[in-house]
Amino acid sequence: MLRPIVTSFIVLIILLNIGCFNNSDKAPPASSQIIGEIELYIFKPDQQYLLSDAQPFILPPNTLVKDALDNLGRHLAKDYFSKTYTGKVTDIHFEVVRIDEIATPSRPLRIAVINMVDTNRDARRYFFQGSAGGQTTFYMIAATFMQPHLSPPLVDGLVLLYNGKILPELDHINVKGILTPRLVQHVAKRAIHGEKR
Repeated sequence: MLRPIVTSFIVLIILLNIGCFNNSDKAPPASSQIIGEIELYIFKPDQQYLLSDAQPFILPPNTLVKDALDNLGRHLAKDYFSKTYTGKVTDIHFEVVRIDEIATPSRPLRIAVINMVDTNRDARRYFFQGSAGGQTTFYMIAATFMQPHLSPPLVDGLVLLYNGKILPELDHINVKGILTPRLVQHVAKRAIHGEKR
């Protein structure tokens, strides 16, 4: 009787030591959360065409979608939002709150929730003001995060928060709800292919 108990106890200890009962919360990421070798782009603002001068944005293969969005957000904050047109330095940056997936028969759809952190509210005063400025800023954010030229896009939908809340409706743009790649696809593709129409 003692022998089976001791044997079971030893087997249990061995299994625990080799990790068969690993309670770690670090499960490997789902394959839908990893991007392969895809062509991401970053953009420059253009007063006439909204976006122009698309440049490749290289990330290593097997990058997580969240890491790709973090990198794109850092670039956007540094290159577009770092200073206002008056030269004022801003503290605007982006945080990926979460990425939700909706299962469909063909593939999971990814919806990213991204928070634009702007403690001094410079974006509302300087970047979202006016029809051209508001439109350009909208396209810069949406095209950079969604990468609408891809099939499928980097994310299928974008929910943009402003300091943790839904951005109030602005005069020239509406960023409430889920933004979809179709909204900015034409402008992004024109910037990537260098077309001026």
